[in-house]
Amino acid sequence: MKMIGLMSLAQYRNQVRKYFEQREVQIYSELEVNGHTSDSIKQFGWWVFDDETAIQSVLFFAIVTDEKAGDIITGVSDLAKKFDPEHPPRAFQLNVEKLV
Repeated sequence: MKMIGLMSLAQYRNQVRKYFEQREVQIYSELEVNGHTSDSIKQFGWWVFDDETAIQSVLFFAIVTDEKAGDIITGVSDLAKKFDPEHPPRAFQLNVEKLV
């Protein structure tokens, strides 16, 4: 089993949901995240963020089979073509040792 994480700008939330649906991911979760670039950190510091300085993004995650994880990770480059080229989605996978 693998845990898949996929990060994108919040404006692409629906595209990521459709992407998971197309790959038959039955259960996933999503979290809203206030992201920052290194430039915004330099300018505003770690502790200050608001809608003006933060980048509104979403982290999706799911636990899937090894095969499905490979399919999801491989397909992210195709998904990225639907996004702003300056802000493509990012994906990662982690091994799941135990699942209860």
